[in-house]
Amino acid sequence: MQVGRHDLVFNVVHKDGDDLLAGTIDIPAVGTIGSLTASQGTGGQPAQSQGLRGDPRLWIGALALVLGIFIGLGLAKRRPAALLMLMFAFLLQSPNGTFAHKGHDLSPAPSGDTLFGDMPKRLADGSVFLPKASQRLMTVRTQFAVEGEANRGATLVGRIISDPNRSGVVQSIAGGRSSPPEGGLPRLGQNVKKGDLLATVIPAIPLADQSTIAEKQRELEGAILLAEQKLARLNKLGPNIAPRSQMEDTELEISNLKHRIVSLQETKIRPEVLIAPIDGIVSAGHVVAGQVVQGQDILFQIVDPRGLWVEALVFDQLDPGAITEATAVTPDNTVMKLTYVGRGRALQQQAVQLQFAIDNAPASVALGMPVTVIAKKAQTLRGMLFPRDALVRGGNGEMIVWQHVDPERFVPRPVRIEPFDGEQVLITAGIAAQDRIVVHGAELLAQVR
Repeated sequence: MQVGRHDLVFNVVHKDGDDLLAGTIDIPAVGTIGSLTASQGTGGQPAQSQGLRGDPRLWIGALALVLGIFIGLGLAKRRPAALLMLMFAFLLQSPNGTFAHKGHDLSPAPSGDTLFGDMPKRLADGSVFLPKASQRLMTVRTQFAVEGEANRGATLVGRIISDPNRSGVVQSIAGGRSSPPEGGLPRLGQNVKKGDLLATVIPAIPLADQSTIAEKQRELEGAILLAEQKLARLNKLGPNIAPRSQMEDTELEISNLKHRIVSLQETKIRPEVLIAPIDGIVSAGHVVAGQVVQGQDILFQIVDPRGLWVEALVFDQLDPGAITEATAVTPDNTVMKLTYVGRGRALQQQAVQLQFAIDNAPASVALGMPVTVIAKKAQTLRGMLFPRDALVRGGNGEMIVWQHVDPERFVPRPVRIEPFDGEQVLITAGIAAQDRIVVHGAELLAQVR
């Protein structure tokens, strides 16, 4: 090695874990230390080797050698430490430099192209140099590739819908002006019971109908006055002259006319009562106090959060009977287990509808939310399972994974994938078994420039 200070990196490989150790070594000039090889002395005569007596560094090397042997024999689990001590001992015993094997030249001196320092860097071949300190900071985790068999999956486009037997809407039949109950209008997310009063709607009567009702009311009032006068005359005649049956008929006629007036008034002022059709929570509300609503407008939507479904569209000839398992993934990567419910027999937008029930739907899902459904088929294929976090999209749009080839070097590998479930994917080509693949921190590795 050349005279001067050189950086050293020790790669420690052990079954309990790998590690890197960094250090430096100073190579002094030949004239400053005792040489183990013969050199020219004064007068042109070869100078004798000073040996252990002339060079203190050799004493240190010998001591380190003995100490490393004892540590290696006594602590079997700490063999990397003994190997390091032996390495230091051999380095110290060769103060004049390290010689190549017979027939080989000496290694070139380290340069800026081979030593990358302590900063992450994208290399010319596309790989990434990432020091150990940066790996810990970025929480880079790796996993060995293990080949096996798994069910082939199909990716479907779907959305969240409600179970028709556990959801309902509240509508006004005739329309009118809305009015809140005593406790106020229900808020979003409020729990309601079947039959709870949600709002009232005062019907709006057109002007023509109001005139007709008013005219009918005056007609009935006039008929009541005539009947009352007739009854009064009969009462003056007395029971001996006026027949009792005629008096009773007049009284009955007056009672009927009064009931008709009451019914007519109730028709004009009696509000329409809106009640909850099922037990659940209020998922939608489209009414405020005093709002004029039309007939059949959806004013409230009640949903049982335990009864949510997923409706998926199938554009190919997927046999629902071949589906063994299905999962759904929301935009925020929430994974939900699905149970197959049924399929439609009519094409909608050139696709067949499949419906799945969500098992234990999380509180974060909402009606209409888009999801990705992964349905597992009975057909199997060989590959290696990895978490979805291991996959990143390359600059040309292809899916890649990062292989950990050296302690501080990562290489991108294009791969071919198949859907498996909401959390894992099946890699069928691009990597080999026992390759060390990054499963956490791959996105950060792709951003190193």
